[in-house]
Amino acid sequence: MKVKIYPGFASGEIKIPPSKSLLHRAIISASLAKGTSTISNVILSDDIKATINAFKQYGVDIKVNKNQLEISNNKPLIQSNLKTIDCNESGSTLRFLIPILANNKGIKFTGKPTLMKRPLSIYQSIFKANNNEFAFQNKTLFIKGDFKSGNYKIPGNISSQFISGLLFALPLKKHDSKITITDNFESKAYVDMTIKILEKFNINITKKNNTFFIKGNQEYQANNIEIDPDFSQLAFFAVAGIINGDIKISNIPANSLQPDKTIIDLIKQMNGNIAYNNQTYYFKKSETKGINIDVSQNPDIAPILSILAGLSKGKTNILNAKRLKIKETNRLFASYDVLTKLGVNVKMGNDSLSIIGQSEFYGSIFDSYNDHRMVMSLAIATLRNTHPITINNAEAVNKSYPNFFEDLQSLGIKIEYI
Repeated sequence: MKVKIYPGFASGEIKIPPSKSLLHRAIISASLAKGTSTISNVILSDDIKATINAFKQYGVDIKVNKNQLEISNNKPLIQSNLKTIDCNESGSTLRFLIPILANNKGIKFTGKPTLMKRPLSIYQSIFKANNNEFAFQNKTLFIKGDFKSGNYKIPGNISSQFISGLLFALPLKKHDSKITITDNFESKAYVDMTIKILEKFNINITKKNNTFFIKGNQEYQANNIEIDPDFSQLAFFAVAGIINGDIKISNIPANSLQPDKTIIDLIKQMNGNIAYNNQTYYFKKSETKGINIDVSQNPDIAPILSILAGLSKGKTNILNAKRLKIKETNRLFASYDVLTKLGVNVKMGNDSLSIIGQSEFYGSIFDSYNDHRMVMSLAIATLRNTHPITINNAEAVNKSYPNFFEDLQSLGIKIEYI
C-alpha cells in the first residue's frame, strides 16, 4: 500500500489502541492459566494475532468477541507432536514463547526474514549449556529441549523480552529459580510490567535489586483484565498535536505500568503544551526546545521523538540508542535517514543522534523501512512538511496499529491511498 499524506493542522479527539506490550503479556498469562479469562479493550494487530495463533495450536480455546478475548484452558499445553509456530514479525511472540513452549519433542519457529535476524544469543547460550538443540534451518529456528529450573545470569543491555520470557516459564518448573542481571539494566520497566501482569494471574516473583527469585510449582489462575491504551502509540498523536495541532485523547489512566508514558514528561521538558484532566490529555501546538534524551529505557518512542527534535529550537541529543539497531529495521539509521531527507541537520553516532531543529520539513517520497514506527513517524512529520509526503509499503502499520491512517484522517488530515 502506498499513501500520500498532505500537510495540515490536526484537530479533534481520538481513541488510542490498547497497549500491545500489556496485551501480549495478558494473552500469554491467560493461556497458561486454569479457567476462563476475559481480556477487554483488544485490537488484533498482526503481532497479537501471532501470539493468539500460537496458543491455539496448543489447544487453548481463544474466542474473539468484538473488542474482547475469552481465553479458556484447563490442562497443560498439548505437546503431542512437532509444531511450527509462525511468529510473523513479532519479536515479542518469538522471545516470550521460546522458553514457554520449549520441550523435548522439538518445536519450529518461523517468521519474516527480518525477525529471524534479530538477536537470540541469550537463549542459544542457555540451550547449548544444557546440550540441547538450537539451530537455524532454512530460515526456520528449530529447538529441542526444555528450560530447567536454575540460576540464570542475564546481561542487562539486551532486550527485556528474554528476561520476561523466562519469568513466564520458570514458575511452572518443579524447583525454584533465580535470574540475576549482571550489568546496567536497560528497559527494566518492561520487566516490572511483566511481573505486575503475572501477579494478576496468581504468579509471584520476588525482586531484590537486580535479582529475581522465582518459586517453582506455581499455577496460573484465570483473571479478567482490561488493557490500558498504548502510550507508545499515544506518542505519535501527542507529537502531532505539539508540532501542528490541537488534539484530545481521552480514557488515559493517570497511573500506568507502561514505560513509554515518559513521553509526557519528555514533551513537557521540551516546552510542549500539555494539559491533563479527568483522564484526558490535551496536546496543543507549541514552540519546543531541544534537550538531551536518554532512550535506553524507552527505545520505541525514539523515532517519533526525533521528529519532534527536528522541529524544536536548538539541539536535541538522543542518547544510549544502541538497541534501536536491532528492531524491525535499524531504527537509529532509519531515523537519521528520515531526518536527512526531511532537510534536517543531523549527525549519527554509534548510539546517538544529534539534531539541530528547524521551522519546517522538506521531504517528498519515502519507503516504510518495513517498520511500523517509522511509517507513523513519517506520517506525523508530514503535518509540518512544505508539501505532501508519499510513503511506500505503508501497510507496515498493521503490525501494531491497523487503524492508524483512519485515526489520522479523523483529525482532518488528507490522505490518498494509491
